[in-house]
Parts: sequence; C-alpha cells; structure tokens
Amino acid sequence: MAPVHLSVRGCLSKELFFLGLRERPSNFLDFFRNYGSRPRLSTEINQDVLDSIEKGDYKPKRHAGIIKTISSTLPKPVIDNIHAALKDQPLKALAAQGIKLNQYLNSRHLPCEEDELINRHEQAALHVEKKYNIPSDITEEEKRDFRKRFEKQILRQLQQKTYMWKAINYNDHRSKVYLIGRSSAEYAVLSRIFNEMKLRLPDFEPKSLFDFGSGVGTVTWAANQFWENSLQEYFCIDASASMNELANLVLNGKQAAENPGKGYFYRQFLPASHTLKYDLVVSAFSLFELPNLKSRLETILNLWKKTQGYLIVVEQGTNAGFQIINEVRDFILEFYNNEENALQPAAHVFAPCPHDKPCPRFAEDYTPCNFEVPYSNPFYPSTGILREKFSYVVLKKGFRPEDDLQWPRLVRPVLPRARHVVCRMCTSAGRLEEIIFTAAKHGKVTYKCARASHWGDLLPIEVKQPSESENDNEDETKCFDEKDKT
Repeated sequence: MAPVHLSVRGCLSKELFFLGLRERPSNFLDFFRNYGSRPRLSTEINQDVLDSIEKGDYKPKRHAGIIKTISSTLPKPVIDNIHAALKDQPLKALAAQGIKLNQYLNSRHLPCEEDELINRHEQAALHVEKKYNIPSDITEEEKRDFRKRFEKQILRQLQQKTYMWKAINYNDHRSKVYLIGRSSAEYAVLSRIFNEMKLRLPDFEPKSLFDFGSGVGTVTWAANQFWENSLQEYFCIDASASMNELANLVLNGKQAAENPGKGYFYRQFLPASHTLKYDLVVSAFSLFELPNLKSRLETILNLWKKTQGYLIVVEQGTNAGFQIINEVRDFILEFYNNEENALQPAAHVFAPCPHDKPCPRFAEDYTPCNFEVPYSNPFYPSTGILREKFSYVVLKKGFRPEDDLQWPRLVRPVLPRARHVVCRMCTSAGRLEEIIFTAAKHGKVTYKCARASHWGDLLPIEVKQPSESENDNEDETKCFDEKDKT
C-alpha cells in the first residue's frame, strides 16, 4: 500500500546530511559528455554456461540468467473467492474506480520533510510580501503582523507550490476497489521476484513469512505459488481492518469467519518485539503511506531486525517509488556495513543489483531503475495484456559470498538490430554500461545469449574494465590517428 540518496529536486532533511549522503550531479549532461571518453570494455561468457550450451543441455535462448514470470493472471481459487466475496457488489463500477486508483497511485509524490515545508512557507511569505511591495527593512514585529493578516494568501501560495501528500484511508469500499484494481498487478510483480529467488536459490525453503502492509493478501498468494509446502507461518500486518478482513475472506473463502486458516495471523500494528525472526520479510507497495523519511527508515529498521534471511521491498516504478527503494537500500547497507556496527549482522543486495556500491542510476540520471512485468486482470476482460512497472530490492543478511556470480543486470529494454544487439546493464563494478554485441566480436554463443535476454534478466558474462596500460595505449592510438588525419 506504502538512504540513502534523495534527489536534489526532492525534500532534503537533516537525517540525510547526518548519514553523509551525496546529492545527484548539478549538471545532468555531465554523464553524456563523459560517455564518449569511457574506456572500451571486454566481456567473457561464464564458463559453466558456455559448457552447458556446447553440450546441448539448453539453448542460448534459455540460458541461466533468463527470468520469466510463471503466471500473468491470478490463481483460479483466488478469482473464485473474489467473485464470492463481491457477489453483491457492482463489479463494473469497482473496476472503473480501480483504474482511477491505479492512475492516482502512479502519480503520487513523497511527502515533503518538515525542514523543506518551513523553507517553502518562507518563500511563499516572501512572494506575498513582494506582491504588496512590502519593504525589506521593516521590523520583525511589523513582518509578523503582515504575515498574520495575509496568512490565507501565504497558505494558498504554499499549496500551489507544494505537493499536498496524504495517506489513503482504506475503508471497506476502498479496500474492494484496491482488490479489483491492484491485486492482479501486484501478484504478477511479486511472482516475478519470487520466481527469481526460486531459480537462483533452489534449496531455499522458507518456513515463515512476515508481510508488512499486507493489504488484500497478494504477497501470500504469490508466496504460496512457490513455497506452499514449506511455509508454516504467515504474519500479516495492515493498519486497515477492512483490508485484513477482505484478505482473510479471499484466502479462505466462506469459512474465513470461523476458520482463518492454520498458521495465518492478521494484525493492525507492527510488533515492537524482535524476538521472532522470519525467513522472508516483505514490504510491498506499503512505504508510500508513511508520512516522512524518519518513519520510513524506522519501519525498515524494525523489519530488518525481524529478518532471518531476506528482506524484500517493492514500490511503484516511478521516480518517487525508486527514491523509496534507494532509501531502503542505502540505509541498510551504510548502517550495517560500517566499522561502527561490526557486531551487527552485515547485509548485501541479492537483487536486482549485482553490487553493493551506490546506485549508478540514481547518481547519473533522473530516470528510475525500474522493471516491467506483463499481467492480465480478469476483472478488465477487454483490456488484454497490461504492463506494470516496479522498483524493488532484495536484501540478504550476511556478507556477499566470495563465489557469488555477480552477472550484469539488464536495466533497460534490449534493442535487437540487424546483426547486432544493444544491451544497457548495471555491472558488478557499480557502473551503467552499454555494450553492442555482435557474433564476430563477442562470439556466437555470447551474441545469442544477449539477443535472447530481456529487460530485467541477468546476462551470464563478466564485464572487464581495461587496465591503465590498455587505456594509455588506446589514448596514444587516438593521438596517432588524429595526427594522421591532419
């Protein structure tokens, strides 16, 4: 429903400076000006993948880095229970309102921090003073009297310049609208994330799940698709009693009132105790409902202390949603991976980043690091295949294993062209790189693997940065070429 780096266009607060976080570059064009001067990269396909392809175990189009969504629609038992729960409701009207809710959620911005609101109020007051030609050398008492008289105009000016964020109150009706409008998209997103974990961690069998902001239960539905046989406890937290009631009804059907399901627990408040640890802790589309940065970081810290294995945070694939994900990522990595917290368990990023360095996407441009998943909504029969953009991070307790395969992540759509393919990726060096693959230069297997990959997949290669001597030789070659041209 609801780092640490924040955009300079966003709301800055004292907590950010205390954590020693950097801002984005003042000149957006610096990245593109320096792009042409970047050294040439070399790539090498993973030897195990190459051997498997040459042996015929699988074809390049099914290489180990490809991650596909298992299902793009809701499970049939869930659809049947939704129809039963809403049998007396106007589904067409709820679907129409669900479309509007989707549009609203994707247009939201984060709430401004208190310091930023004070600064904007001061700017609004100065604007009104300038409008009425108030001299700047008036006394403080005269200034207070003026601002008191024109407080309404100052507030009106402030409202015009400030996004007026407010939390959504999910009552009974809004919960049903959310169920119709958002459940299919969220289920597809979570299935995509859990599917990657299942593929990369075939021996991982979680026994407990903690779902913060559980809403209508999409995390539980998706988790049961992969680990229903191993999961024994589901602890679901949502501030809305209507959401909890609806989630229980959809999950367990008509018997929900008498039998909420063995191992399922629904609560409205986040437990303060950290004695119980959970194999999977998930916060999906929930942090947007918290009023400021401090409350978001306090919540993440609380969730991390409850984490035994993996913490998964998912938000909308907008700039604001990506900002929240980056807050979470940077806060956990910086807080737990420094010398002052040596006694605390360390953390590393399992997905999507192949590194634990600062996010290059956040540092170098103003577009979000997001991914896309197709899905179909059974309550919108005429819309066909829809697409949902999302940003996420999966954090794991402990240091990154030395033998961890840090394959590059494709962070933008792959561009197949005639006899070459363009891949934009995030590498283990913490850099965004664009590589044009051809069969002649990189080999047929590497080229076919790149051509078969899609946005969000891992590419089974190692990207090698050239040594300083190679860079020097390249610079000398460029100099000789320029002299020859003259």
